[in-house]
Amino acid sequence: MSVDFRACLYALSDVIINRPKPLRHFDQIYMKLPDMLLQAELISRWFDGKSVLFIGDGDAIGLAVTHLAALELLPGRPQHITVLDFDERVVNSVNRFAEDYGESDWIRASLYNVADALPKDFWHAANAFYTNPPWGASNNGSSVKAFIERGIEGVQADALGCIVIGDHPSYQWTHEVQVATQNILLEAGFRVAEMLPEFHRYHLDDDPELTSCSLIVQRQTDTLDDSYTSRPLSAEHKANFYGSNSPLLVQYVRDPTNGGKLASRDVTLERLETTNND
Repeated sequence: MSVDFRACLYALSDVIINRPKPLRHFDQIYMKLPDMLLQAELISRWFDGKSVLFIGDGDAIGLAVTHLAALELLPGRPQHITVLDFDERVVNSVNRFAEDYGESDWIRASLYNVADALPKDFWHAANAFYTNPPWGASNNGSSVKAFIERGIEGVQADALGCIVIGDHPSYQWTHEVQVATQNILLEAGFRVAEMLPEFHRYHLDDDPELTSCSLIVQRQTDTLDDSYTSRPLSAEHKANFYGSNSPLLVQYVRDPTNGGKLASRDVTLERLETTNND
């Protein structure tokens, strides 16, 4: 199947307009349009027919894949995508867009913070997971570890995953985080099936040349211990979540207007201590 790039870019422009403004404090840094298309094609191909759990999705890749597939602009399509995000604006923007375009049967978003145990409803429920976490430049990938582990908790034995993390030849920390990431994956029985280095660019004013890679990972295990063992993040893990001495303090970013497209200054922050006692 040939890809109509112009039609794809038109469709993705609607997805991008729908994204809420990023909150830089929480490492919400959005992928640029051409790379969104490349990433969506990658996901539609690898995750064709799969139920996919997104652990966070400020970039709106899940919505991009769903919308392009609904318009028959990509050759594959996940069976269903569930987006979990701590930003209520992201959740509302996904659900509203899906309803407006008649795509609610294919994608749904719910409010969730990785600081909490993964809800039992999502435990080992999906065939694949996807995450583009805070990249852990100053905490050796501690935040990456949290997002990946939640993704692994949400998938079955014979599962796929896609992880987007920093990757640039001039930044040694990106390579160190990649090593830490692959160690986590190997311990969980995953192998790297495909790596696309320096694959994406971002709307990042203070470092516009910083790039990221896509890691497609695959686990070939027939059975898993299905005992529910998910636990909240430890206090130590939360203390350096966004970097050295940059703690995770917010449970949810709330959207007071239920619109999903608010200016950053209009959000309400619900502090972690009010809902998560570990």
